[in-house]
Amino acid sequence: MIAGIATLAFASAHNSTNALLARLLMGASSAFSFLGCLKLVQEWFPISRFSTLAGMTNTAAMLGAACGAPLAVLVHAFGWRATMAWTGGGEVILGLLVFLIVRDQPRITVREALPPVRSTPPSPALSLHAMIALLRNGTVWINALYATCISLIFVAFGGLWGSGYIQKAYALDAVAAAGTSSILFLGGIAGSLFYGWYSDHLHSRKRPMVQAGIGGLLTISLLLYITGIPLPLFKTGLFLAGFFSSANIISYAVALDLYPAFSGLSIGFLSTCYYAGNATSQPLVGFLLEHHAGSTRGMDALTLADYRFALSSLVLFMAVALVCSIRIRETFPASCSESKMKRASGA
Repeated sequence: MIAGIATLAFASAHNSTNALLARLLMGASSAFSFLGCLKLVQEWFPISRFSTLAGMTNTAAMLGAACGAPLAVLVHAFGWRATMAWTGGGEVILGLLVFLIVRDQPRITVREALPPVRSTPPSPALSLHAMIALLRNGTVWINALYATCISLIFVAFGGLWGSGYIQKAYALDAVAAAGTSSILFLGGIAGSLFYGWYSDHLHSRKRPMVQAGIGGLLTISLLLYITGIPLPLFKTGLFLAGFFSSANIISYAVALDLYPAFSGLSIGFLSTCYYAGNATSQPLVGFLLEHHAGSTRGMDALTLADYRFALSSLVLFMAVALVCSIRIRETFPASCSESKMKRASGA
């Protein structure tokens, strides 16, 4: 509800201060959405299905992100204020639907199998102890760094700077460039579904993370440094880059594996690092663009070489993600693996 109201406020803002405050509220309120969905997944479904269902949730998020091209058309036709107002209204309606329909936990009935035993809420002292233990756990930091670095391409490239790069590289107009850039999120849709299922199927977190790190690093390097790539092939590469980068969804399963009794705390810390990286990546690329251009002549004066230099930071981040995936330890719950082995042997 707050996200919707803030979006409506942004649509009607007439000075930078009001716009800034509205954007701040939009981001702060939206940050809870994914956490709430993952908590619902934990409460309603078996732990062995967490990664798969988290991937499905992320797919829904990617569907929204992939709307860059349709939104660009709406902005061009009706203006950004009307487009944002419609978006805010949709968010308010969604908030009402969540309030009326969604429930925190399944209702317990006589005919239903008993759900997993849930502990009582921990005391503040126990929660503080868990926070300290979490911050001292090296795997937590490696996992957060992986999730952040492998997914920065969605925000830095797909969310802002990619359209400018595509316009320079292929002489497309703004709407066509936005449509091409949105293919990155289509890859993310497919990858979120795949990697969530793939991790549960393999009974492994580490192996899919390593494989995605290798694929993501190779793909983004080829897209940036190989000149003269035909546009259809470039679009295929963008799809693959989004596909591999969506393996960040596995990190949320790792966060749950590490602290199942404090899943909100563990996943919340991961999301904090993730959003901090996202917030930093866009101005970082912008700073590198200005530094390489060596002037303040404006966006139109930037060259393809300027974009390649600045976007090379994404290649570096992808390399960091690969190193993190190699360094992280396997966290897939042993109980889930044993249960599957017993079912297989019984069959």
